[in-house]
Amino acid sequence: MAKNGQSITKLVHSIVSSNISYEQSLVLGYANLSALARIIKKRLEKQGIRVTDEAVVSALKRYRTFKKYEELDSFKVLSKSNVTIITDALKMVFKNDKAEEIIESSMKISDKIIHLSKTANALTLVTYGLSKTEALKHFSKYRLQLLEIKDGLTLIVIHSPGEILNTPGCIELIYRFISSAGINIEDTSSTYTDTLIVVKDEDASKAFEEISFLINYSKEKLKEL
Repeated sequence: MAKNGQSITKLVHSIVSSNISYEQSLVLGYANLSALARIIKKRLEKQGIRVTDEAVVSALKRYRTFKKYEELDSFKVLSKSNVTIITDALKMVFKNDKAEEIIESSMKISDKIIHLSKTANALTLVTYGLSKTEALKHFSKYRLQLLEIKDGLTLIVIHSPGEILNTPGCIELIYRFISSAGINIEDTSSTYTDTLIVVKDEDASKAFEEISFLINYSKEKLKEL
């Protein structure tokens, strides 16, 4: 038992789950447990908690086993997913005060609209095949409402089976793989069984590789069972 009645296992699990690089290395099986244990041991010692390397390694092994079974359902779903890339995307964000009018205007170019989302503060449109000049011209009446317009974007759509609707953790895994590759997600949403992710053009290839790797990794993990 460690400080404040918390077990070493719980303390180690808390550190790992809050650090993407630690967790990723365990999930993918490339972590050097002894080296990772020494890093975590130093962090615990800074909190005044004395612990042996062996105890931390043991906690890491338990965490790895726990994650294996926790993410099994997610792997089953992702193994049956596939990816589509839509280039030449553009994002526009408007203030919400004339949202209904802007939505009505966007319907006139509905063939160019990929995604539309409305929150309490803003309205976001993602289009494709529409230049910034064309977009500004079409929505010229609402220039005062325009908060942001950004081109040079790519939309990545992950198509998944219906099970994703009742399987927690799938989207979190996708985000984890993308973010661990140092890629910023410009915009994201879910529509039924599709997960939509907008990234910069220069990040599109890497993001596609990461998602494809995750899908193939999920297939391999299921074969190991």
